[in-house]
Amino acid sequence: MDYPLALALVDFLPVLAMAAGITLLVPYLTRTAGPAVGRVAGAGGAIVVLGGGLKATWKLLVAAGGPDIVVLAKVQFFLFAPGFALLAWAVLSATAPLWAFVSFAIAGLVAAVAIGATWPLLLISTVCATLLSIRLLLLSRHPAERFLFGFNLLGTYAMGMLAARPDQTIAVQWVEESLNTLVWAAFAVAVWRLAKERERIR
Repeated sequence: MDYPLALALVDFLPVLAMAAGITLLVPYLTRTAGPAVGRVAGAGGAIVVLGGGLKATWKLLVAAGGPDIVVLAKVQFFLFAPGFALLAWAVLSATAPLWAFVSFAIAGLVAAVAIGATWPLLLISTVCATLLSIRLLLLSRHPAERFLFGFNLLGTYAMGMLAARPDQTIAVQWVEESLNTLVWAAFAVAVWRLAKERERIR
């Protein structure tokens, strides 16, 4: 497939939006749950952003006629699972032990390597991303925040269905990347509003 350079550049937009949301989420969790939780959230967020950034870099290289370094795309699955697991624990730290989420991620990594497939990692990423969005949605007090977190959650599932389509045409990928950008932009704005609301209450 002749991958257009413009589409490859657009692929960085959801990564930037994701990074912005996580950058806002870490200090929020540090204030509300403590520095240790904030550090875990920061580590998990950095891993997730790295995974997205590496895949976007792979697409850019391919679009620019560079080498097809497939590992840059595949490693995303191996980074998303532990990254989202740490983020999910951070927002649920008061009710769940860290070792349970770490064990869940490790089990997925081991299963993926053992069977030579990435679906166990995709399952872990989906479960943990769902827990993250639902917990943040429940923490929200304003309808706008709830709508944005809800859109983020539903949009993530819609992205999964689009990505599972066998006919990954350029048109379909434009739709995917546009939706992905909106999904993570909604997350960033919702976290910003949530943190701002928290500051007002204090």
